[in-house]
Order: sequence, then structure tokens, then C-alpha cells
Amino acid sequence: MSSDNGRPERDPAGRDPGADLQGSEQLALIRETVRKAKAPKAKPRTWRGAALARELPVAKVLVDKGPVHLDKLWDYAVPAEMDAEARPGVRVRVRFGAGTGKVREGRREGGGLLDGYIVERVAESDYRGPLAAVAQVVSPEPVLGPGLLALCRAVADRYAGSLADVLQLALPKRNVRAEREPSPPPLPPAGGAAPGGWERYPAGPGFLDALAGGGTPRAVWTALPGPHWPREWAVAVAATLASGRG
Repeated sequence: MSSDNGRPERDPAGRDPGADLQGSEQLALIRETVRKAKAPKAKPRTWRGAALARELPVAKVLVDKGPVHLDKLWDYAVPAEMDAEARPGVRVRVRFGAGTGKVREGRREGGGLLDGYIVERVAESDYRGPLAAVAQVVSPEPVLGPGLLALCRAVADRYAGSLADVLQLALPKRNVRAEREPSPPPLPPAGGAAPGGWERYPAGPGFLDALAGGGTPRAVWTALPGPHWPREWAVAVAATLASGRG
């Protein structure tokens, strides 16, 4: 029943029918949100019975799991379909925590999915039991090189931490859009570009020449007083980019 102004009248108990309708809609929305949250998500396949890579079929994976007693490399089988993408340095997902009782067709299954990085590929594993397969190559773009790995390992050892924790700080999160964009062409060779403010330093021009030539010179730079040091940084970065790096 409606009143003269077109609004629904309140019932004898003083309740507003419109408020009840709004409340029921909100409850339905909450239920739908919970239902979607509980819906099973697609998981990478177990690769049961899949053929392994013909060469270097074992990947040594650093699992992104913090406890120090798990701070080591774990062996995983590399399916043949992943052979080209499962290169050292790429991000992967692996199943971790499966017991030896969960073995089907010679392949260990079960366990939770964790992120990790392939450190190297080898011909065989020192572990003689069945191996779980790499579940998924998240991105074929290598992000963990030998130099960065050695540096993070040294930091973890120095400060009694785990390598996985250090890598979380050293490696940025994956950016799918950036991976899909082509790399810009390198800048033209620096050639005889003016060193600018680096002329104020005895070894400044030689330092820039080494960077532009693809070298990795080591130097300790104590900037002279004045407003030129930001520009000097920019000149050094430009010389490095001109060598094709960056």
C-alpha cells in the first residue's frame, strides 16, 4: 500500500518495507561475494605421466619459503613441454610439502603451490626418490642471474637470514605489462660526447669512456661542491645506456 506521496507506508510495527528490501539485496550481494571467494581456482596440472626434458631434465629450484632450515635448492623434474621456457633465472611455481606416499606413475604429487626460481638445470638428481614436476613457468623472462644470486647469498649469510627473504627485497614483483612491451632500442654510441662536469675530476673522462665502451669500472665518487652532481649522474647513466645495457 502506498500513501498519497507515492512512498510505501510503514507497517503497524513501524518498519519501513524499503529498508527491508535494501537489506535483502545487501545480504544477497554478500552471499554472492562469499560464493565467488570459495569457488575453486584453476591450478597448474600435475604433469602425471608426462615425458621429461631430454637434456638436463632436473631443475634446482629456490623455493620462496622463509624458514632457514628450508634454505636450500630443491630438485624438480622438468616436463618436455617446459624445456624451452624452464631456463635458469625464471619464475616458476612448484608443489611443496608432498609426502613420499603421494606417488602416482613415478611422479610425486600433492603439496601446496609455492613460487620459486630455477637456479640451474642438471642431468640428474642426488635424490633417488620420485621427483615432483615443475608445475608452471610463470614467466619465461629470466630475473635471477648468477651475480644477483651470489650477492643475495652473501647478504643472507652475513646477516643470518634466508636467501628467499633477501630475494623478496632484491627482486621487484612481476610486471606483466612491462614484460609484454618490447625493449627500446639502445642509444647510439656515445663516441666523443662531452663529459660535462666530469672534466672536473682527473679520471672523470676515462671513467665515462669505460662505461660507454661496455666496461664495468670500479670507482668511489666524492662529488665536488656545486649544483652539477645530478647532471653528472645523468651523463654517467647515458654513457652506460649507450653501450647497449640497461
